[in-house]
Amino acid sequence: MKHIPIAVAVVLVVLSFLPGRQPAAGPVAEALRTATPSDRAKVARIYTALAVITQRDAGKQIPTVGVWRAVHSAELRLAVGELKGKYTGLDVAVDKVLQSFVPAQDVPMSDDVIDGLVAACEEVAKQSG
Repeated sequence: MKHIPIAVAVVLVVLSFLPGRQPAAGPVAEALRTATPSDRAKVARIYTALAVITQRDAGKQIPTVGVWRAVHSAELRLAVGELKGKYTGLDVAVDKVLQSFVPAQDVPMSDDVIDGLVAACEEVAKQSG
């Protein structure tokens, strides 16, 4: 019984030497390779929030991909702040990820389109770390 605190302390020390969770590989991760942890977290929060908004809306207020793109643009103008232009190529990297999930056409929101938009935002967040 008296050795339990020692065992817990040893486990905590060992765990402190393990590497932290690494962001997924991809263009966003590459663009953010020199980013601070707080900047990475900010980008991840922006896209996590957009994924939640897209999923909760379910096409009610955001009826088409075109409207979603306008919401995305407005969110970036409001949320990015000092990150704008700080990481060269981040905008292109995000667009590359989004294009792999989001239809190029301005189509109405359907379950499949919403799922793709949510997956795109989650992938950007995942690569952001």
